[in-house]
Amino acid sequence: MRRIGKNEYDCERQLGVCFTGHRPDKLPWGRDEDDERCAALKKRIENEIKKAYSQGARYFLSGMADGVDTYAAEAVLKLSILHPGMKLIAVFPYGEGDSPRKKRIARRAYRVVSLHDEYTRTCFFERNLFLVKNSARVIACFGGDTASGTASTLKMARQEGIDIVILNIDD
Repeated sequence: MRRIGKNEYDCERQLGVCFTGHRPDKLPWGRDEDDERCAALKKRIENEIKKAYSQGARYFLSGMADGVDTYAAEAVLKLSILHPGMKLIAVFPYGEGDSPRKKRIARRAYRVVSLHDEYTRTCFFERNLFLVKNSARVIACFGGDTASGTASTLKMARQEGIDIVILNIDD
């Protein structure tokens, strides 16, 4: 792991894929990752990662929030064992993780980007913008909540004209 700031990030955008999705409180199964619906979503995320890799993506950016971001980061780490050149970029809005799980993920990531040392009022917006500005595709796990950070990130992606893949969390 190498921690860098946003101005040091130098991975090619065309090779980047970012993730966005809901936190556990907005997922139908909450924090119960043993729920079959959660397992099915994780499998769909893995399939989209493999598809993006087969189409040339190499850098996979996770915003490292609880829920979908963490599922996606773990999937990239798992798949990178079999897919040469697949790299996880862990993007924290501030600091380097607030849980043992996130710290473990960050230790295994190719790069850790921390946008701020401490919390700021705009750090989550800035994190989402960083993800979109450094990706050619976004994989979104979305349930339709238009007042969410996921919806905001999707709006940014549409404005940037990048490829969007939406995995409905209710399927």
